[in-house]
Amino acid sequence: MAVYRRLKLPLNTLSRLQGTVRWFSDSATVDGEAKLTDLLRQRFPQASAVEVQDISGGCGSMYEVWVEASDFKGLSRVKQHKLITETLKAEIKDMHGLRITTSMPDET
Repeated sequence: MAVYRRLKLPLNTLSRLQGTVRWFSDSATVDGEAKLTDLLRQRFPQASAVEVQDISGGCGSMYEVWVEASDFKGLSRVKQHKLITETLKAEIKDMHGLRITTSMPDET
């Protein structure tokens, strides 16, 4: 609240700004997650699961991805993660961080 007093903004402006920031963050989160999910789905079309979550608080600078695909069979974890980073290469350059989890589907 002190920041807004220093800027001499009326209180009703504060609530409008908070709503705009919240909308903008939520929109960026959904768009970023959807874009990364689409790229991973294109690269791993037979994947049994692809999940992407913005863990940056909504600014799109850090994501957690999880891909479960039979494409990883016989590959070390490092090679599996390299496939993910190669797929998201252009997007990673604008990120602060990326957590990757890969797995193979159960063969039952």
